[in-house]
Amino acid sequence: MEKMKRCTCGGNFLEAAVERNGVMLKGLKCRKCGETYFPGSEMMRYEILTGKSSLVRKVRRSGDSMIVTVPKQIIEKFKLHEDDMIYFKSDEKDEEITIKILHMRENPVYSATRK
Repeated sequence: MEKMKRCTCGGNFLEAAVERNGVMLKGLKCRKCGETYFPGSEMMRYEILTGKSSLVRKVRRSGDSMIVTVPKQIIEKFKLHEDDMIYFKSDEKDEEITIKILHMRENPVYSATRK
């Protein structure tokens, strides 16, 4: 965990595990004022585990493949349909993935073969 030097009150931090709504989080607790700070990764984990972040999906196994479900709001926003295709493009550092959509119903070659 990335260390913060001092709390805004001037106190020193101690690593602490804190329960929040049934989820154990790793944070830094000030010895002087008792304020607890959580890194962004812990807050994201909390939102996922408590269901507050609906756009995050868990990768699951199906046979030899890995699958990810697509949230309803994404399906509606991007007008996704069964048989549409997506492809993944990674950045230079392989730290982020961009998803591109190919709407197959708008593809004349696909439409001709599906009739």
